[in-house]
Parts: sequence; structure tokens; C-alpha cells
Amino acid sequence: MKNTFFIIILCHLLFGCGSDDDTNEELNNTLEDAVIQEILVAHNSYRSDVGISNITWSEEIATSAQAWADELASNCEFKHSGGEYGENIWAGTEGAFEPTDVVNSWGSEITDYNYESNTCATDKDCGHYTQIVWKNTTQVGCGVATCDGLDIWVCQYDPPGNFIGEQPY
Repeated sequence: MKNTFFIIILCHLLFGCGSDDDTNEELNNTLEDAVIQEILVAHNSYRSDVGISNITWSEEIATSAQAWADELASNCEFKHSGGEYGENIWAGTEGAFEPTDVVNSWGSEITDYNYESNTCATDKDCGHYTQIVWKNTTQVGCGVATCDGLDIWVCQYDPPGNFIGEQPY
């Protein structure tokens, strides 16, 4: 009986046998509620400024975004996934930036966007901003991973935006 108890305890410690460890591990791979709220508030502030509805958080999309952030960090690469979602990526010094800073970095592209002509200023990018304020986008999910002293952030959006010839809002 003692051996059986010892084996059960060892199994739980080493492998999570018969427990909810898979669920706990999954939860540990998502962002904390306060971070999620910060991301949503930052995104929705830009959306509110142009009179469109708020986006909500999607755990499914966040899982995809986290997987891509982990992939980028595993190779220290910085490229878009080319997946089914719209996507903004960002990198900065590990621990030096808050989620709001990341979203505001993308949102600051508003200064280079001309709504009337639906264009960016010459030699400027504004696609991160327009993805944030894409009127048909209803959900976002984000993830972050670290490589060589850089936090790599990925936010993915559903439905995706930035269709050529269409205005974001």
C-alpha cells in the first residue's frame, strides 16, 4: 500500500497523472487577466476614437498568437506567420515595455495614415494601425515570448483586415 501511494504521488509530481495539470499548463500559457484587459483597453481606445465597436478577447486566437510568438522566439526571427488571422508583431527590450506601449507603437502609425486617400505617408507603414481599427475585426488574441533579451509580441485579429482598396472604418 505504501508503494502504491508513493507511485501515485511520484506520478502526480513528475507527469501530472490523473490531475488537471493539462488544464493548468494551458492556463499558464495564456496572458494574465490584467494584461488582457490592458491590451483590450489600448486597442478599443483607438477603435473608439474612430467610432467603431470594441473588440473582445479570444482564447483560441491567443493560443495561436502565443504559438507564433514561441516559434519566433525559438529562432529569434521576426516575421509574420501568414496564417488565417490578421497579425501585428513587435519586439522590444525584455521587460521594458507594457502591453499598452506595444499597442501604442502600432497605433502611433495613425499620424502616417490618410483616411481620405486610404494611404500611408511616403516610406511609412500604417498597416498595424489600420489592423487595430479594422471595422470588421471583432476579436483579438495576443502572446509574448522572449529571445536574446527581446520580448516578441504577436497579436492576431479575426476577421483579418487590411484588404487592398478597402478603408478600415
